[in-house]
Amino acid sequence: MRALLLDLDGTLTSTALLHKEAWEIALKELGIRVDVDLNLLMGRKTLDIAKVLGGERYLELYELKNSIYESLVPKKANPLPCSRELVEKAREKGYKVSVITSSLRRSARVALNVVGIKPDLLVAGDDLPKGKPDPFPVLYALSILGCQARESVGVGDTLYDFQAYSGAGLGRIFLVRGELNLELSEAKGQGAIVVNDLCEVINSLDLDR
Repeated sequence: MRALLLDLDGTLTSTALLHKEAWEIALKELGIRVDVDLNLLMGRKTLDIAKVLGGERYLELYELKNSIYESLVPKKANPLPCSRELVEKAREKGYKVSVITSSLRRSARVALNVVGIKPDLLVAGDDLPKGKPDPFPVLYALSILGCQARESVGVGDTLYDFQAYSGAGLGRIFLVRGELNLELSEAKGQGAIVVNDLCEVINSLDLDR
């Protein structure tokens, strides 16, 4: 059995920048000043980011950010090009589809519902003790789906995604040049297939045939 394992924010949905916007608004409302490149934190668990940014006030920041994000998603979130098609075509070819995200389950559900994507399995950041870049959530998804790592494919948009997929031993790993415009040459040098959008993933996997 094989699986298609997908990141959510910035991979399937236009929500990576919405997370960043929510952090910025929450920090401003709480009067917390940080000297951190938020782009480089995207892809990590929400609580971990809150601890980096909020210090002793991390729980206050965590709750406010989540509330703001969930108010932004219905207004601004969209599926990224070929995201729905990728999920549908992969299923037709016998893949089981899992979304593995560092976002909270409640946040992920909001985004998935808005863009109309329904994975066979959702693994969220608050479901497990370890999140990306640790391979644990990827291995967990494979075990639940009953799929082999070497037969499976991972798709994401950050180095955290690549590290998690690579650590789990996935056969093929795609990284999308997403909203955050991250530097992906390091992952490419280690075997990641860097693409401009999910339409290229469909073509590379011959899902249209």
